[in-house]
Amino acid sequence: AAGLAVQLAVSAGSLAIPAALLIGLLRPGRARLGLVRPAPGGLALWTPIALGAAMLANLLANGLGLGAGVMLELPRGGPALLLAFLQICLVPAVGEELFFRGVLQGMLRPRGGLTAALAAAVPFALLHSRPGQALVALLTGLAMGLAVEATGSLAPAILAHLGNNLLAFAAAWLLQYGPSGLAGTIQLAAAAALPVWGLLALCAAFRRRRLPPRSGVKLRSLLANPAWLAAMLALGAVFSARCAGIL
Repeated sequence: AAGLAVQLAVSAGSLAIPAALLIGLLRPGRARLGLVRPAPGGLALWTPIALGAAMLANLLANGLGLGAGVMLELPRGGPALLLAFLQICLVPAVGEELFFRGVLQGMLRPRGGLTAALAAAVPFALLHSRPGQALVALLTGLAMGLAVEATGSLAPAILAHLGNNLLAFAAAWLLQYGPSGLAGTIQLAAAAALPVWGLLALCAAFRRRRLPPRSGVKLRSLLANPAWLAAMLALGAVFSARCAGIL
């Protein structure tokens, strides 16, 4: 429990400190950060779209043999399990979305909504240490970024991120401590149901015209941004070193 508490503090601080510094420097409004209520009906439409995209991305990574999944070593119960839940599920869902889809995407939105979503999804992917995880994070991050652009709120991205982490957390706990075969059944059911649910929600979003606004795509201006390029090169070097086993 003590070790998990330290890990939790490090995880939370690594997200909160740079986010607070950027917010203090840029002073974006609540709307720019996505700290507002989603547009009516947006939460019900875009949460399943983003969650379904996450499941499809996991299936794609596994189909390519990249092994997106990581075996989580979880405590059986008590305060240690609660701390593990906070570290694995809640802190990433809230902290990462506030930093990537809130601060970074909000900062880059003047370059176009799709450009901002992609620009936030790339570093989000590079921070994951395995190729399979990076692919899942890239596709899921892009879907969550579009959900933020469509609704004007971080809420669907946070809920989708939390739902994806909860599935992994529950499957890992059941695999270690639950009845034999139950974890696999849950994963199979999620893999079958969530993409279909997301596709139906996407069709409903098209019918109701609840899509991301056409704010333009300015990839050229993004690629000409030396700060963004320098950050991507640094993250890419760290990611390559991790894949090579150097770090």
